[in-house]
Amino acid sequence: MDLTILILAYIAIGLSTGFLSGLFGIGGGSIRIPLLAMTGMPLINAFATNMFAIPFSSGTGAYVQRKNIEWKISKYFIPGGVTGIVIATFLVGFVSSAFLAITFFLAALLTIPGLYLNQLSTKIYNKVMPTPAKYFSGAFLSNLIIGMRGGSGGTLFPPILRAMHVEMHHAIATSLYTSMITSFAALTLYIFRGDIIWITALIIGITDVAGAYYGSKVSLKTKSKWLKAGLATIVFLLACSVVYREFF
Repeated sequence: MDLTILILAYIAIGLSTGFLSGLFGIGGGSIRIPLLAMTGMPLINAFATNMFAIPFSSGTGAYVQRKNIEWKISKYFIPGGVTGIVIATFLVGFVSSAFLAITFFLAALLTIPGLYLNQLSTKIYNKVMPTPAKYFSGAFLSNLIIGMRGGSGGTLFPPILRAMHVEMHHAIATSLYTSMITSFAALTLYIFRGDIIWITALIIGITDVAGAYYGSKVSLKTKSKWLKAGLATIVFLLACSVVYREFF
């Protein structure tokens, strides 16, 4: 691929995935990694570049939406996420991609109803009593599942928090803050292994900031029902694309 076109592609990837990160509170890896792979980047380098970009996009989004962060929840969510993503980063390449694709698909299908649990079943929603252990385990499992595919658990964080009675805007802000912190743990390991292509990572990281800033601004002005609908759609489409790329 021509160098100019390649640089433009990286800029477009950074802006678009950063925007979605800020808008929905997701890490963006489930979108960013396939796009980077399409440019010809080896998968392990795409994993590392994605992890480098997450603190930029999530950190920007968390700052813009800082008034909505649930600090009391994050003190349990962050340790769970760090534990999950560290284990997942060590396991990258050791677990079959087919198993990961199926696991991600099932996890996505389970989390989508979490966005609408209070509407689907008030009785079940009221029985889902949030506890520190549930916050920890929710973040742990999310990062463990998605971390083995080179991403963070940000795609699953907002639905899990929403099912635990966290209002949508607060779930997005808390997800962004958690993703920013937990991604540093995995990033340290990728740097130590020498997997990062630094020039590409810097382009993606810088453009992610711009995208995440405007995405977060839009998120604050968007009604919760549209954020839930958009996130549910993205999670479902990503899950289907993962399975399609793996088996078809």
